[in-house]
Amino acid sequence: MASYIDSIQIMKKVLYLITKSNWGGAQRYVFDLATHLPEDYEGVVACGGNGLLADKLREKNIRVIPLPDAQRDISIFKEIKLLIALFEIIRKEKPKVLHVNSSKLAGLGSFVGFVTRTRTIFTAHGWPFNEDRNLFWKLLVYKFSWLTSLLADVTITITQKDFEQGKRTLFVSHKMHMIHNAIEQINFYDKQMAREKFGLKDSDIAIGAIGELHKNKGFIYLAKVAEQIKNAKFMIIGEGEERQTLEKTNLILAGQVSEASRYLKAFDIFVDPSLKAGLQYVLLEAAQAQLPVVTSNVGGNPDVIGDAGMLVPPKNPELFGRALSTLISNPKLRKDLGTQLVNRVSKLFSFKNFLSQTYALYKK
Repeated sequence: MASYIDSIQIMKKVLYLITKSNWGGAQRYVFDLATHLPEDYEGVVACGGNGLLADKLREKNIRVIPLPDAQRDISIFKEIKLLIALFEIIRKEKPKVLHVNSSKLAGLGSFVGFVTRTRTIFTAHGWPFNEDRNLFWKLLVYKFSWLTSLLADVTITITQKDFEQGKRTLFVSHKMHMIHNAIEQINFYDKQMAREKFGLKDSDIAIGAIGELHKNKGFIYLAKVAEQIKNAKFMIIGEGEERQTLEKTNLILAGQVSEASRYLKAFDIFVDPSLKAGLQYVLLEAAQAQLPVVTSNVGGNPDVIGDAGMLVPPKNPELFGRALSTLISNPKLRKDLGTQLVNRVSKLFSFKNFLSQTYALYKK
């Protein structure tokens, strides 16, 4: 009995905070960290909503604490309620580490961590002040991001660009750590099975993308490319608010597909025309599938692609078209770039290193 009690007492708790419980990049990040903790750690996740993240965590027996007042929009009354709720959660859970994600909840969480003297790790999934907004909004968000880093003990950036910006920021540069996201090995469906899923013929050149049908993904610019290139099929796996607009184009909308990454070998080329990005899991997935990639030169995309793919300025359908046309007409180049990219990603984006480097920050 004594040994059992001792084992309970030495368990160290990590409390993860994230605003939304849908399944996006930040949510996948939290899921990976919470479900791979060392044996002497316990992971608990507090999040808004009851989406796919919450479902997946419960399947892995990770405790989920609902945050009903967590939302992206600002409401003073709800922010006060949320702040009180966070203090109560910290008081009850007594975590060794508070790992905060999502801009707004990270700010509130860092404040609570600072006041309660809880070691706080802040992951910036892309600095929001880099978004294409008006100057006043950018300045306001910059100050908020700076304050979040100031209150936190450690700030993790997931791209080189964000790390360099953080290192140039007064009073918080010493807190910056750059740790790339990474993924586990994917069990892909073979090419024939994957192509049959989407009704693709062996003779089709399939250019594919995976992502939410949202303006930030830049798919409307891909549609302009599809109008010009007639000897290939352009397909997007995903759903979102832009479906009605994109349905009027030449893009094939496959809708939401469970375990979409497993079907990547259906494509001959992967394309990502995002207008903004952190470090995108989908590019790591495309690399594992040994696909040649054409993507926009934003966020962490250059970190992943380097010189093993084609980087194009965002909102530039002409250059995207040229890059894709080059690959369509050159099967050898497609194969070479796919091989170069999988070798690059397997070397620089190790899932084991991602976990060990992050968990090392919990122990200091």
